[in-house]
Amino acid sequence: MVAAGLVLILVAIGAGVTWWKFFKSEEQQFASATEQFKYGSLGGEFLAGIPYPIFMILPRVFPDLIDGPGGYGAFGLAWEEGERLPVGMSIKRKGFERVTVNCAFCHTTSYRLTPGENPRFAVGGPGHTVDVQALLRFLFAAANDRRFSSSRLLPEIALHFEMDWIDVALYKFVIIPATRKALLIAEDQMAWMETRTDWGPGRDDAFNLPKFVLTQMAIDDSVSNTDFPALWMMGQRDGQLVHAGGEATTVASVIATSALGAGSFPGTTFDERNDWIEAYMRDLAPPPYPGDIDQVKSAAGAEIFARDCASCHALDGARVGTAIPLSEIGTDPEHVRAWQQPHADRMNRLTKTLGIDEVPLQGAKGYVARPLISVWLLAPYLHNGSVPTLEDLLSPPGERPKVFYRGYDLVDLDRVGFVSSGPEAAAEGFRFDTAEKGNGNAGHIWGTTLAPDEKSALIEYLKGL
Repeated sequence: MVAAGLVLILVAIGAGVTWWKFFKSEEQQFASATEQFKYGSLGGEFLAGIPYPIFMILPRVFPDLIDGPGGYGAFGLAWEEGERLPVGMSIKRKGFERVTVNCAFCHTTSYRLTPGENPRFAVGGPGHTVDVQALLRFLFAAANDRRFSSSRLLPEIALHFEMDWIDVALYKFVIIPATRKALLIAEDQMAWMETRTDWGPGRDDAFNLPKFVLTQMAIDDSVSNTDFPALWMMGQRDGQLVHAGGEATTVASVIATSALGAGSFPGTTFDERNDWIEAYMRDLAPPPYPGDIDQVKSAAGAEIFARDCASCHALDGARVGTAIPLSEIGTDPEHVRAWQQPHADRMNRLTKTLGIDEVPLQGAKGYVARPLISVWLLAPYLHNGSVPTLEDLLSPPGERPKVFYRGYDLVDLDRVGFVSSGPEAAAEGFRFDTAEKGNGNAGHIWGTTLAPDEKSALIEYLKGL
């Protein structure tokens, strides 16, 4: 009887330790809605969380696997001074602190107006500097390295984090080996990305991610590389198609499927959190254009915009929020080809099985005409980010840059976009070649036949939108 009692006590202690070290949850607290958007959890800790101590010491253990100095800063992340992690990364305790990503990871713009200043951050803007693929490659390379072991990582963790003997044992025998195994599994799930055009900063392969990873469809040779969009003033998009190709009919669809892709489990908390994100984005305002605007030229540009652009890009335009067919817009077709109705049907069956039955997706219809909001921060332009500035977009396709550098954060206020050539852009940016599959810069010829003074006036007007 005594032995049985001791066994029960030991089992109870073991269960308590297991709960405390692996499952005990602490709610996050934030000073404002914006702070919550930047650092709040989407609930993906169990499926996609990386232990915070491991995540933080990886650049110290594997500096040779990072292309450039500055640790995680080499991946173009928006890191605010004094914060434990970059914008878009959440730390939440589920037994131990785990790192996951949220919407702000891809939707926070980092920019500078002068070369010497510190970066500014526009929450909800496109994260044009964030190189998701490079970050994934770093994590996968580390997991494949023999140094990813308890004997190497534990001493480094102990230098920076307080650990009791239970922590040491758990990290040595469970957490470090399990994290490495999870990264290797993720690498296998993402192996398809190495057989096609690189994403580069500010993009991902938007619909091959759910197609190949979530729905496990057969690997094909499609490329759906797409720029991260802005999330500003999303309340103005009611009743409009969203995503680049019109794959979703509601903002709620985008949020739900994105949260699912980030490892979040459907349920009451899932729905409440997604509703909160949608409400936050409805009135999220962008930063105004920071330079001077010639009001006379802008007035002339307003007339040109009303005549040639408003139907697709004014808030009340007849075609705003509709998908412009490929035959008309003429831009790179690969994103549309990558996601058609059979792919959407399979995804919809999955989400319905998971209890998400009110956010159906559909096949891409073309490319969605969006209202232009803070267009000066939306470069590079077109759905795939293949045109660096507004001045280039108003040039005939044959005269647009064939090769440029994207991901450099210095704003070009004159041409409207980001600096995309020169030694600084080459050193900081990603070489973008429009000849690669999915990177084409043709099409969207509206405005290309305007006279030079008309183009200048139109750009002056667009600065203020």
